[in-house]
Amino acid sequence: MNTISRTAAASVVGARHLRGARNGQDAAAVWMDAAARRGAAVVCDGCSSGGSSEVGARLGAQLALAAIAEALRAGEDVAALWDGVRARVAATLDALVGAMPAPREDAVREHLLFTIVAAAWSDRRVAVWALGDGGYALGDRVTVLGPFPDNQPPYLGYDLLGMAQPAPPHLAVADAACGGVIVATDGAAELGLAELAHDRFFANPDALRRHLALRARSGERIDWGARRVERLPAALQDDGAVAQLRWPVVEAAS
Repeated sequence: MNTISRTAAASVVGARHLRGARNGQDAAAVWMDAAARRGAAVVCDGCSSGGSSEVGARLGAQLALAAIAEALRAGEDVAALWDGVRARVAATLDALVGAMPAPREDAVREHLLFTIVAAAWSDRRVAVWALGDGGYALGDRVTVLGPFPDNQPPYLGYDLLGMAQPAPPHLAVADAACGGVIVATDGAAELGLAELAHDRFFANPDALRRHLALRARSGERIDWGARRVERLPAALQDDGAVAQLRWPVVEAAS
């Protein structure tokens, strides 16, 4: 039985981006106040067509995490804080775009198109909110988000351009008796979230990153009978980011 609140987060460059010498465009962030039984986990996936969309993903993950933490400290319900979080992140990014020399739409499309999957936990409830594709697990219940038609997920950056989102946000709320939550970008979700829910990823702060990095490497196998080397493609082709929280379950009062 889990008796300790823990966090783990990592992001790595996928095999396709490694081959092309491109930056990783995913980001992950976690926060926990174990004494107060609350925490947050966020992953963001930058749009592949944006030349520097990792900028938005990393900013978005940190800004969303800060906004969720502030809302939880203020006592907001985990199911009701998301509109405020979205508005706060958008306002900060909007001010940043206003300071850039490039035309507004160019700046957003170059730097700030990213999906987001985020979780907020407070005592006896946990909620996951997503704008875009990816996946999450509440305990052993796994949900995959996307793909979207024409490979066009919603991006928080569209809020900065006054554009209609191609799909509404996703929201799921669960009892904290599930004991933990994992959020992942679509590349990492393809590995299977059950693979990522392992104690060793909490015991060592770098274990999760190393695991994802290994999955992003191609391998080889020697076929001695045929006297040949077989190339094995990497399991993690896309960039991947994972953030997770685990907490002790408090029994309900009888």
